[in-house]
Amino acid sequence: MLSTYRDLFKLPGAARIASGGFIARMPIAMDAIAIILFIYSVDKRFALAGALTAVAAVTTVVSSPLWSKVADRKGQRFVLCIAVPIRIVAIISFINLVLAGAPIWTWFLSIFIAEAGSISMGSMSRRRWVHIIDGQDKHLLATSYAYESLADELVFILGPVITTAIVAAIDPAAGLILGILFLLVGVPLVATHKKSDPGVELHQGEEKQSSVMRNRNLQAIAIPMTIIGGCFSAVNICVVALTTEQDLKAVSGLLLGIWAVGGALSALVNGAIRWKISHGKRFIGYLLGMTLISLTFPFIENLYLLGFVLFLQGTCIAPL
Repeated sequence: MLSTYRDLFKLPGAARIASGGFIARMPIAMDAIAIILFIYSVDKRFALAGALTAVAAVTTVVSSPLWSKVADRKGQRFVLCIAVPIRIVAIISFINLVLAGAPIWTWFLSIFIAEAGSISMGSMSRRRWVHIIDGQDKHLLATSYAYESLADELVFILGPVITTAIVAAIDPAAGLILGILFLLVGVPLVATHKKSDPGVELHQGEEKQSSVMRNRNLQAIAIPMTIIGGCFSAVNICVVALTTEQDLKAVSGLLLGIWAVGGALSALVNGAIRWKISHGKRFIGYLLGMTLISLTFPFIENLYLLGFVLFLQGTCIAPL
């Protein structure tokens, strides 16, 4: 298995795609908890922090696929050079507006603009792997996807822990600022690497393509996954609220990291099993498991028990 990964990283540009893509996607695991910690330090209202993270989550769900579509038509570099600066400027504006005590509607507007600049770095990295892997090395494509899945899980393990640690050690806004720094380092590593750039997708004639969202099979997956995204935001804010109530706010990142560890281990195990159960039945099973575990959250006050339950729920999330 390790020899396959060695072969993958011997490809020209592989290290650049892997490192740049990993660094650039760190903010996706940091933003929610960074916003919650920052807003609570200023306003002391978890309801407001939750509303802001909800706006951020919904905006990201809409903006990321749209930017991916533009990347296919105009190229990844075009998108990265437009979306990322918008995001950075808007986040800096958000921080300054909050600290200056500006009207709350301006907070929502700035966070909306920031998340409107959200791009899917994971998708872009995967597309670059497809571009650099030629026909003779097609077997490495599955390896590259496995690496990207592992990178996704590592981001969600490390992101909350790093965010809470830096907020506790430096400043309430430090989590958001660190996210900006990750973008400033990771995005140029990817955007300036021409050999792995997949270019633009050519379309023949003026034939109009129908939206993929009209596909009922995709709708059956997309709708529940969108609702699950709302669950993620709720869990983030509830974990921070409970740890803050017990004067252990710094532990919130560790708990969210445990949540992601459950997902990472489950992803590895599920990938190793040759299932005889259909994808659809497994999807419903994990969805049901995640839902049932969620019902226990309102009754949990012990942080050790919360960590265990979050780990269990994480095992249901990754396979979805």
